[in-house]
This record gives sequence, C-alpha cells and structure tokens, in this order.
Amino acid sequence: MGRTTVDLSIGGMTCASCVAALEEALGRVPGVERVSVNLATERATLTFDPKTTSVQILTEAIEDTGYQVRSETITLPIQGMSCAACVAAIETALRRSAGVRAASVNLAMSHATVTYLPSVLDPAALRAIVEDVGYEVPELSEGAQDREQVAHEQELGALRRKFTVGAGLSVLVLLGSMPDWLPWWPTPPTHPLTPWALTTPVQFWVGWQFLRGFAAALRHRGMGVSQ
Repeated sequence: MGRTTVDLSIGGMTCASCVAALEEALGRVPGVERVSVNLATERATLTFDPKTTSVQILTEAIEDTGYQVRSETITLPIQGMSCAACVAAIETALRRSAGVRAASVNLAMSHATVTYLPSVLDPAALRAIVEDVGYEVPELSEGAQDREQVAHEQELGALRRKFTVGAGLSVLVLLGSMPDWLPWWPTPPTHPLTPWALTTPVQFWVGWQFLRGFAAALRHRGMGVSQ
C-alpha cells in the first residue's frame, strides 16, 4: 500500500499561529510525510503512510492541539437485520473504516447513525460499506426519511408474509408427524418426503435473513468471539 493523502476540514483556526501549531503537531505524528494547513480554506492536507498512522490518529492529534475536525452525521436505513449479531457486524465494519468517527446501529428502527468526515467519505461510500457486509441500504436523496419509513414498512410486510407461510407449513409438518394421534388426517402429509418438502422453504426462504446474518457474524466475528 502506498502513501495516502487526505484533506481534513478544520474548525477553530484564527491566525497564522494556529496554522503553525497544527503543522508542528501533525508533523510529529509518526508516518506523516507532508503537512499543509490553509487558514483561508480551513483545511489541512496530509500525506502519510497508512501502515504507520491513520485518519483517526490524525484527527485525535488535531483535537489534542485544541482545534476541531468538522464531521457530519447521517442516518442510513438498513434492510435485512434480524439480531444483535447483525448490529455488531455492521457497527464493526463502519467503525473500522477510515473517516468514520462513530457508528451506532438501531435494530428496532432498522437504521445506522454514522458520524463521519465528509472530506474522507461520502454517503455513497458508507452505503457501500454496509452492503459489503451483506445488508441493504436504499438510495439516499431528498426525502430519504420518508423512504426510510416506507422501506421499514415494506420489510415488516415481508416478515409478516414469511411468518404466515412458515407457521402454516410448520403446522402441516406437526400434524403429519403424529399419524397415530390423528388418524383422520389425509395420507400425503405422512409420507417421509412430505416433511422435507414442507420444511425446505421454511429453512431457506423464511429463514434466509437469519442464515445470512449468521454468516455475516462468522465473517466479522460479531458474535462475541475475541479477535
């Protein structure tokens, strides 16, 4: 991996002394090769070795000097989450990304609140991070909050349909597994292949999102396995 150059938007600078203080502090960070702070644009341009330092370390160095790195907060609607392991996988992926300062995923509301550096990442990049983990983020634009609500309602509707189908098929399997108790029940459900045919869609269609969440948890060690 080669050198990385990043622009950071800085708040709190008022004079040339601020520029000098920032350049001196950032220049002392191991791995930083070039620093240029512009008072007029309120930006710091840094070239550094990503093997030695990171955007997070540079941000902390700026804030330790007494200035602020401007960030933005966005709420991303997320589809496909089903349990705490999904939350952990998404939060881990976001927090490990350069430019993300904080990330919190709400399972009940089906969204992630992310504080990020807009000079490093944009909403499209955040969406790609979540989708790489295996979940879906609807397009974000004007009216995103309305679409978030619509997407949430659509996902709840899909879950209700899956629950209805899964419950109905499970009842058929239960009845077919007790032929001695239910002699009046038709013969086909008692055939050995019938439970297999009925439970396959329950396992792989109704339970697909749970299987996907489990796979994501294994990939990202989101189930409490120490790293």
